[in-house]
Amino acid sequence: MKKKQRKKKKVQRKPWRPLKAWVPREWAAMKEAWLRVYASLSNNMPLTKRSIRADLLAGDLVGAARVVMPDKTERWIIFDPEFWEPVELPYAWAVWGYEKPEGEEWYFFVRRRELDKRYPPAAANATPSEPRADDVSPRSRHTPGPKPTDDWPKELAAELIRIAVGDPKALQNVEKLVTTIRKDFADTGRFLPQDPKRVREEVVLLLKHIR
Repeated sequence: MKKKQRKKKKVQRKPWRPLKAWVPREWAAMKEAWLRVYASLSNNMPLTKRSIRADLLAGDLVGAARVVMPDKTERWIIFDPEFWEPVELPYAWAVWGYEKPEGEEWYFFVRRRELDKRYPPAAANATPSEPRADDVSPRSRHTPGPKPTDDWPKELAAELIRIAVGDPKALQNVEKLVTTIRKDFADTGRFLPQDPKRVREEVVLLLKHIR
């Protein structure tokens, strides 16, 4: 009789490996990296999304994460390029589309060595920046410079979905929601129409589909 061969279960390799130690000066937060790419591309958001993901996939940039475990201990991992295949990087603060163990919190970083080589800090500093607070009048102090792109309703919808996942109760107060969203967009270099009424109308319209 022929012996039945046992089939070995194929263990799927994870697209990351552990880091022995975390040296903060060697890593830039994903937000910092994203905004540096954004500045180097003259604040072109679609190209920034495309470029930073392509660089991570090609290995021109190297990503990592500080992982906070459910018991509040911490570990560090560095990603292989294939990790980024399903991932989207829509905004400076957002990394979407990856899978992680339940209960863990992942905070993303980019290694400065490759970031500084590909997107030197000097290039980012050379781009026009917003006026300083003491150079503008109180009326114009919080007015963003660039006009909103045609994609702002899609970006607004994505923001609402993110809020709904994190805190569904936040969708109940429309006025507070609009104020929060306008501040978050300004803080992350994104832009909405200057008329709050127009933003509110779009938020109310989107909430009908989200709730």
